[in-house]
Amino acid sequence: MQLNQTARIAGLAAMAAAATAATANAQIKEAGSPAAIWADLRTEMVPTEFVQPPQVENLKLEDELNGYKPLRYGAMVPMDLTADQAGIYDELPDGTLIWRFRIYSPGAYSIGLEFDDFVLPEGAQVFMYDDTLETVLGAYGAINNQPNEELLFEPFPGDHVIFEYQQKPGVMGTPELSLGYVVYDYRDVLNISDAQLEQWGIGSGCGDVDVNCPVGDNWELQKRATVRTLSGGALCSAVLLNNTNDDETGYVYTANHCGQSSNTTFRFNYQKSGCNTGSAPTGQNVSGCTVLTSTSTYDNRFLRINNAIPSSYDPYYNGWTRTTQNPTYAFWMGHPGGGVKRIAYDNSGATKGTLGAPNSAWFVDWDEGYTPPGASGGPLFDQNGQVRGTACCVNTYSCPGQVAWFGRFDKFYSANNLAQWLDPAGVNPTSFDGFDPNNPGGGGGGGTTPQIDSISPTTIAAVNPTSPVTITLTGDGFDGVTSVEVDGVPLGAFPPEFTVPNNSTIVVTLQPPYNVGSKTIKVIEGALSDEVVVPVTFNLTPTIDLVNSDPSFLISAFPLEVYMGSFPNDLAFLLVSTSLVPSTLPGIFSASIGNNLSNLFLVNNFVINPATGYAKSEIPISGLPTGTKLYFQAGVLSAVLPSLPLSMSNVESGTVLF
Repeated sequence: MQLNQTARIAGLAAMAAAATAATANAQIKEAGSPAAIWADLRTEMVPTEFVQPPQVENLKLEDELNGYKPLRYGAMVPMDLTADQAGIYDELPDGTLIWRFRIYSPGAYSIGLEFDDFVLPEGAQVFMYDDTLETVLGAYGAINNQPNEELLFEPFPGDHVIFEYQQKPGVMGTPELSLGYVVYDYRDVLNISDAQLEQWGIGSGCGDVDVNCPVGDNWELQKRATVRTLSGGALCSAVLLNNTNDDETGYVYTANHCGQSSNTTFRFNYQKSGCNTGSAPTGQNVSGCTVLTSTSTYDNRFLRINNAIPSSYDPYYNGWTRTTQNPTYAFWMGHPGGGVKRIAYDNSGATKGTLGAPNSAWFVDWDEGYTPPGASGGPLFDQNGQVRGTACCVNTYSCPGQVAWFGRFDKFYSANNLAQWLDPAGVNPTSFDGFDPNNPGGGGGGGTTPQIDSISPTTIAAVNPTSPVTITLTGDGFDGVTSVEVDGVPLGAFPPEFTVPNNSTIVVTLQPPYNVGSKTIKVIEGALSDEVVVPVTFNLTPTIDLVNSDPSFLISAFPLEVYMGSFPNDLAFLLVSTSLVPSTLPGIFSASIGNNLSNLFLVNNFVINPATGYAKSEIPISGLPTGTKLYFQAGVLSAVLPSLPLSMSNVESGTVLF
């Protein structure tokens, strides 16, 4: 590595960091980065398509008059934009073909792109990003192609977005791309809060209950079945339903007035990690569905997601019942305001009521929680966790005193012959259990309560050179475990982040970072669970961790990540070299790398964050040749007793794959 290469690395930091942002909001994603990054295509050269902003005040007045049913956040602005009439083409030296266009609509909080013609050849990819490449969504490949050859993308933050189509040499075929609508976001859908709802006069004085508060502890499977939908500029909720073949078909049950079309985006597991605390994942999305049947009589709608739901989303296909008996306990889950998942419950269950047609709905009078706009379509569950209906209407958005009405599933099932989809086995059940792909024989709950007796290791440090850290839980009753959560966030099924070798052992893989404090590991079997707290401590000696270090590989398109651990407020000097020959500066430091200082470079100095226990550096390595081996080491100056020479950390090495 030469000194000028180090300077170039620093100069490309913003662009390379953007490449990692591809895990933000998206449809089904795959590896890849836009040519604007790896081919340095200038964003200012992309021609702009101006979209006239709608009359926002008129739209808001319409929303109020319609009772926010459903909760609309965006106006659908018609477009007719195709590759032969707009944008700019580039052909790169290696033969890669690029088509790009920019959409700009002043004042929009976000921009949604809905294509009325969307077919990608196998191997082609598309991306969305802003002018500075600070936010990048993608890569989206042919897996997102839909039977109707249409697609709606998740909202892109801000009032402009650049769309890039990329076709590398060897990819056969021609894309079909026609932008039919721009969704102009006038309510800031990415940041709708309870406070904003109250500003609109909705739910003032009401207390939303986070789904991961104690009242939701018994309903982990139902959380995984409840999803948010986005379609036609409107937000709603819905639930996955199982069928009698237990075959993971993506049947979705929601409210008819939500009006979801084939261009609907479904978001999974959008919930905070704790009770009103923590973050909520935004990257678990699938787009495209088939509208199978609907009815205004019971305000019910039935869809089928076109693509297979990724196993990493940990979906649960909920059970349902056609019984006409009143439930003795009832609860609802959904996404009020399009935000994170909430719950409300009625200890007295639900009663039949008339909403248009006689006895067409279940009526509930909440003991805690309520159903605000955006909750439409959210499922009503009974005491067994089985679906009874979907949220239709309320008497008021204020509380206490709100009564919510849910269109009845049993009526809809009979009137619209849902058996043709939900009962392919022809068993004619009154009730049918849910299906958990993680526990195919487990049904909707029950089983043996898992019990954690011990863990190894008993503590972990904030920075671990051997990351990811493996935690082994020993105990009993693990055979039926369906999922594992860390700080309330479900671990992924692929690549597997937990395994169950036997009834007495679970092995959990924890990815960095590890903030000082603790991590709570919760193992779940249906409505049963056990949890253990793992303390996370400061590093007692200077320690660094290079993510994807040897024997893994570094990818030059993405910045490498280095974590540095020590005591709070210590100052860490991060060094890098391509040589493992030691370097010594008498009285200052003695490093294990750098070839007698001739091949030693200072990345920067960093203060150890007392709140996390580490400092982190992201270093772009674009342009480094394949096979380049980098060595990192840190010298640390104590904040309590500053003295020289510096205390040196371990050495971490990594090899550039491509």
